[in-house]
Amino acid sequence: MSFPVVLHVYDLTRGMARQMSMSLLGRQIEGVWHTGVFVYGQEYFFGGGIQAIHPSYVVGTYGQPVQTLTLGSTEVPAEEFAAFLREVSPRFTAATYNLLSHNCNNFSNEVAQFLLGTGIPQHILDLPNEVLSTPMGAMFRPMIENMQASMARSVHDHSGSTFSAPTPPAVPISTLPVANVPKSLASYTKPIVSSRSDLHFGRILRLVQASKAFTSDEAAAFSRLASFVATDNPDVSALQLPTDRSIWWTTIQSHFQQRPDSLFPALCLLRVVLAVEASLSLLLPTADVDVVAALLARVDGVHDGPSSATPSAHRILLLSVLVNGLVAPATSPRLHADALRFLPFVWSTWHGAPNSAAPVAAAVVFNLCRAPSADEILQLTLVGGCAEVLDVYAAAAAPAIDALAVERLVTGLGLLLREVPSTRALAAEVGLVHVLSRLKPKAAAAATLIMDVLALI
Repeated sequence: MSFPVVLHVYDLTRGMARQMSMSLLGRQIEGVWHTGVFVYGQEYFFGGGIQAIHPSYVVGTYGQPVQTLTLGSTEVPAEEFAAFLREVSPRFTAATYNLLSHNCNNFSNEVAQFLLGTGIPQHILDLPNEVLSTPMGAMFRPMIENMQASMARSVHDHSGSTFSAPTPPAVPISTLPVANVPKSLASYTKPIVSSRSDLHFGRILRLVQASKAFTSDEAAAFSRLASFVATDNPDVSALQLPTDRSIWWTTIQSHFQQRPDSLFPALCLLRVVLAVEASLSLLLPTADVDVVAALLARVDGVHDGPSSATPSAHRILLLSVLVNGLVAPATSPRLHADALRFLPFVWSTWHGAPNSAAPVAAAVVFNLCRAPSADEILQLTLVGGCAEVLDVYAAAAAPAIDALAVERLVTGLGLLLREVPSTRALAAEVGLVHVLSRLKPKAAAAATLIMDVLALI
C-alpha cells in the first residue's frame, strides 16, 4: 500500500518578509519557511521535539500553507515510520534546535529522505542560512526564533503525539558494575566498521525495489545480502559469490552514473556492501574504480558547498561509506591514497554547532590513523586536525563533549604516534600536550587513553 507524502510550507513572518525584506535586508525574499510533512493523515514537524498533529491545528497557528508540494508516495508502513521517529528523536529536541543549521526544514528533509529517498527543495533548506547569517539578518534572528518558539508551544498544546526514544529498562542494583574498565591503546586491535541498523538498509532496499529500479537478478542478489546482514551468525554460503558481488557493484555503479536522483539509496547499498566485504575473510578483487571515483566526487561536491546545507543524514551516510571503504579490501588502497582529498570534508563536521555526525567522522580518522600512510603530508594533516578538533572539545563545557568522538580521535592519534615515532615531535609542536592536559579532566572515559598518548609525546 502506498501513502502520499506532501510538504506543507508556511511563512513564519506571515507576509512581513515579502513586504519588508528589500528595505531591511537589501534583497527580496518571499518568506522565512517553516515546513511539515503530511503523511498517514498527520502532519509531522520539528518544534520543541518531534510533533504529529492534524493539519487543521497547524493552520490555526501558522496560517494556511503558502505552498503545498507533493513529494511522492511511500511504501513505508506507518509503524516503521513511527519507529524511525523514535530513533531520531534524541537529535530533534528543544535543546538541539538551531535556526540556521538544525531546524524544522532539516527535519522535514530527513523525513522525506527516509520515506522517499529524496529530500525537500534545496532553496527551502538554504534560506535561513543565506538570509539570517548576514549582518543585517542577524538582527532579526532573535525575533524569528521567538516567533518559531511561540508558535511551536501553541501547536504543542494540540499535539496528538510526540516521539522519543524508548526508556531503557531499569538495571537491578546487583548487576551494576562497580567501575568501568579503563581502556588503553593496546585494547584497540580492530578497525571500525559501520553496520548501524539506524541507516535502514532493509527500508532502503524496499524503496528501491518499489521504484522498479532493480532487475529480478539484482533484486534477488540484494535480498540475499539483506538476509545476510540481518542474521546474528551469517553463513557466507547464503550468498552466491562471486555472482552476487558482481551484481552489487554493477548495480551501484549504474545508480551513481545513470540515476542521480537515487544517490542516497545507492550510498546506503554501498555502505552495506563495504561492511560485508570488510567482514568476509575472502580474497576479493578490486572494486570498480568508477564507483570509488563517483563517491569521491560526491564528497567533493558536498565539501565545496556550505556545510550547513548538508543534511545530517547525508553527512552521516557519506562518512559511514568512507569508514567502511577504508577497511574493505576492494576499496581501502584507493581511499587511503586519496585521504587528503576527502579529509577536509571529514574535518568540516566540527565546523559549527555540535552534531550527531561527529562519532562517524572520528571513525574515519581512526581508521586512517590505524593503518598509517608513509605520506608525511597526510601524517601532518592527521596530527594537526586531531589537535584542532580536540582543542575545541577541551574548550567546551563537559556536557557538550561527545565522548565517543573524543575516544576515537584520541585513540587514532595514539595509534599513529605509536606506529610512526617521527610524528611525536610534530604532536609536541602543535601543542597536543597542552590540549590533552586540558581535555583530560573533562573526558573521564578517555582519561587512560589520554595518558597513554601523553606518554608517547
